[in-house]
Amino acid sequence: MSNCCKYAKWWPHNWLCLKGLSIFFTVLFYIALAFAIFMLWQIVPLFFNPMFPKGNVFILLSIYVLGSVATALYFLALAKILKALCKIKHAVAPCCCGQETKAEKAPATTEEKSN
Repeated sequence: MSNCCKYAKWWPHNWLCLKGLSIFFTVLFYIALAFAIFMLWQIVPLFFNPMFPKGNVFILLSIYVLGSVATALYFLALAKILKALCKIKHAVAPCCCGQETKAEKAPATTEEKSN
């Protein structure tokens, strides 16, 4: 019997499997990318405003847009790493917790049918 799901299932890092975390970080990637595009959409018109200094526009672009893009790429890298780890984990040591519960329930249902 495998003890992979018995003892640590109540800890928050076990609520989602690696595939679930991969999807979560992919969603965060799209949110961060949308935020970067929104900030770009807000800052670019300031470049054409003659009253606003051009140096400040480049500072705003580098801080907000490049920071959001870097965060989005970080989330995407985490999602890809987690997806690869999920594939490796299933190939090397598959968790058989779901199979044990099905195997335990299967004889009971066949006995009920025979009675």
